[in-house]
Amino acid sequence: MDYEDAINNQYGQKDLSDKILAALQKETLNTAELIKEAFAPIDELHLRGSAATLELAQKVKLNEKMKVLDVGSGIGGPARKLASGFGCHVTGLDLSKEYCQAAELINDHIGLRNKIKIQQGNALEMPFNDEVFDVAFIQHVLMNIENKGRLFSQISRVLRPKGCLAINTVCIGIKSPVHYPVIWANSHDISFLLSADDLQRLINESGFKQLSWKDDTKKILEGIERARTKPRSEKPRPISPGLFVLDISTKWRNIVRNLKEERIVVIQGIFERNG
Repeated sequence: MDYEDAINNQYGQKDLSDKILAALQKETLNTAELIKEAFAPIDELHLRGSAATLELAQKVKLNEKMKVLDVGSGIGGPARKLASGFGCHVTGLDLSKEYCQAAELINDHIGLRNKIKIQQGNALEMPFNDEVFDVAFIQHVLMNIENKGRLFSQISRVLRPKGCLAINTVCIGIKSPVHYPVIWANSHDISFLLSADDLQRLINESGFKQLSWKDDTKKILEGIERARTKPRSEKPRPISPGLFVLDISTKWRNIVRNLKEERIVVIQGIFERNG
């Protein structure tokens, strides 16, 4: 199985768009606000969710004049958050055909087609001209990319001079091995984690100047603990995360275990393209 097939096998869900449409119809979710409300809890499956996206956006001083690239855009949650919250135009790039189709479906239903373009493609061979974006976001995607140097070279190419790279990612911790399956990989075969120090060094050597760098692991674990002790809502979720990720419960438990056992850490970084 080649890399693209492996990634699609990890993330792809057959007939995902049809499943979303069926869920929307079953729950009578027929307005933009109802759809937004239904997807809000699961729209951004990366750790810290929309809070992480908004924090990155604020750090890069995002505004309505900017053109944004979301690398590994998934079902489009971060792109929708950025487009609706800041008025910018967002291009989402993802390797999974099913996720791209699902993102477009949701965007259409909430009226964001004119603010978001979804492009299926490989981040190592970006189908964009040089220097067309002001900001590139990459959240919980680096774990699946082995040739990270090539990726950062592509991001540098499509960013305008002084454009910003905003990163939220998982790195290898001080203990090993990582417990699988997790959301980004069922085994180590498509999991390419670097240490935080090695990742930081690679980005700095790839034509970027570091503006900020921090470890969010403690904040994430505190949030998990608050969620664990919070009374559960009796109201059923109209859209389940299991619709997008198979065996989500097992994968989430392993992520929490890996965090607690210091097998993974979560890093946030902001960089500026040189030149």
